[in-house]
Amino acid sequence: MVDDDIKEMFGMILGKLDSIDKRVDSIDKKVDSIDKRVDSIDKRVDSIDKRVDSIDKRVDSIDKRVTKNSIEIESIQSIIKTIAEVQKAHMDQNERDHENIVKLINKQSGLHSAILKNLSSDVRGLEEHQKIHDQELLEVKRRIG
Repeated sequence: MVDDDIKEMFGMILGKLDSIDKRVDSIDKKVDSIDKRVDSIDKRVDSIDKRVDSIDKRVDSIDKRVTKNSIEIESIQSIIKTIAEVQKAHMDQNERDHENIVKLINKQSGLHSAILKNLSSDVRGLEEHQKIHDQELLEVKRRIG
């Protein structure tokens, strides 16, 4: 009886061990499946890391170009400002020259007007003298003639 009880206990223990062994095998399979998934995830993460590194390099390159372009834009803005200042100075000088030319023309025009008035007066005087000389000549011709 004790032997039977011991056998029965060993039988139960063996049954439980078999059940535990099956569970451990099931857990091992699940762990293997998880390991495969983790390996797959690791590969994906590595791929993502490579992509992120590539993106970082491209962003760094773009940052360098943006910085270079910003410097060039500032230089161009400075050049444009200088050109605008020079253009303004030329326009101001042209305006002053134009005003001086207009003043000179007005002055010359006034001088020409005065000369023309004097000439007109001289011509009138000459015409009057000519009339007088013509009359005197007619008078002389009439007396002679």
